[in-house]
Amino acid sequence: MRQIVRWALALLLPALLLTACGLPSSNAVTYTTYQLTCCTKADIDQLWQPGATVDLHWIVEQSTTTTVRPTRHVVAVAVLMGPYGNVAAAKQGSGATDAVQGSVVTMDDRTAPPGPEVTTFFLPADLPPGYYRLDFKSDIGDGTSAGGGSIVRVGTP
Repeated sequence: MRQIVRWALALLLPALLLTACGLPSSNAVTYTTYQLTCCTKADIDQLWQPGATVDLHWIVEQSTTTTVRPTRHVVAVAVLMGPYGNVAAAKQGSGATDAVQGSVVTMDDRTAPPGPEVTTFFLPADLPPGYYRLDFKSDIGDGTSAGGGSIVRVGTP
């Protein structure tokens, strides 16, 4: 009789533990998250002028929903490096002599910003003309990041 009770407990105990601990709650709260990608086409396609202030408008995208509660802070950065003599050299990215760091953008990943997120570049008046590599990165803070690059042209009309 004792052995039957032991077997019954051995069979029931895992089922009870799974029911108590392992099944997802039907009341789980989900959150929409937001992320930044760079940038509007108009920002990239314009001729950037030495001595000018250039605004780079980040695109806010709604991302996946999550049940992870802590709010994460997204930090977006961009840097302009060059000059290069042509687009192919800029894509290779070696040998840049000038770098201009844009302002840093931060936002909460759970709240869509009320307006556009903007990185501002203050281009030096003596910035040499040519093609520049624009590298950008958005860091979510948990080891996750996304980035990319574009080519912009700096010069006088």
